[in-house]
Amino acid sequence: MNLQDYGTSGVLDTLTEAELLGLVPYILERHPKEELVILGACGGEPRAWTTWPLPALDAGESRRSIARTWAGEEFDQLHLIAYSTDTRSGAAHLNRLHDQLRDTGVDAADPARNLVVTGQNWGYAAFGGVLDAYDGTGTIAAPDPAQGRIEGLMFRAACRKRHALARLRPRDAASAAEAARIAIRTRTDRAQMPDPIRQAEADEARYRTALGDPRELGRLGAVALAVAVAADTDLASLAIDHILTGHAHSLELWTDIARHATGTERAPSTALAALAAWQAGDDAAAAFAEAAIEADPDCSLAWAVHHVTATGAAPAQINAFGGTETEAAVA
Repeated sequence: MNLQDYGTSGVLDTLTEAELLGLVPYILERHPKEELVILGACGGEPRAWTTWPLPALDAGESRRSIARTWAGEEFDQLHLIAYSTDTRSGAAHLNRLHDQLRDTGVDAADPARNLVVTGQNWGYAAFGGVLDAYDGTGTIAAPDPAQGRIEGLMFRAACRKRHALARLRPRDAASAAEAARIAIRTRTDRAQMPDPIRQAEADEARYRTALGDPRELGRLGAVALAVAVAADTDLASLAIDHILTGHAHSLELWTDIARHATGTERAPSTALAALAAWQAGDDAAAAFAEAAIEADPDCSLAWAVHHVTATGAAPAQINAFGGTETEAAVA
């Protein structure tokens, strides 16, 4: 596998079992011993990983806890890997856990990726044990150390990105559907407003109230502001002023608004959340900026914020280089 594969088609669905196992120590930054490793993906892209001591899987509650953690639509494939000196015991642990996942309604765990590892050999856990044709015969294909370190880092970075983007997702499908209905009603009401100045004043008043205490905003107010900021560049400009002067509630407010926004109207509010994250030194800034572009690739605000966050520089560093005279003086 070359490094470009990771960015184009994901990593987990492009690796053979032997290559996947060769990458695991670089993902964990250590060699697993007598433990379960779970790698979760969606569309081949890494989403999360975890480890459990194998003896803990003897308890039914531990297996149920794992099933609850990995349930849901966020993962479409789980890779269960048992590291043990006893292949039969490792396979038995995996098979019991797989049964628990299936009984809980988790269908992302593919038996074809239930693997047992002993030293540098591996086999498939299936049918109550380890398939005889593969028992102890598979060899792990480890990447070269430099490639392994970078790919392990990229895997963890992708999982961190998923964690950041979770802050922008609606709590559930019903909430997202209701937000979409509210947005339709909001746009209709705005179209019927005869005086655009009064509408702008109402938007600003709602925004200032929400900025004072984002906890009081609610779904209706969040959707209304998402629609408003997509329609009113003056409101977006006011929000940017507050963000860049470090208003304490900007990040919380615009993250909540972006979470309720729908369609292309999601882009401006998500871009403002990204800018607020960047201003606050929150490492979600880059992920938020990408999400804004994905919501509307034609949104100029989203692209502008993306370029700002992509510099990798903190706000204070950018402000320190205000012009050629400053740069010359520093040089």
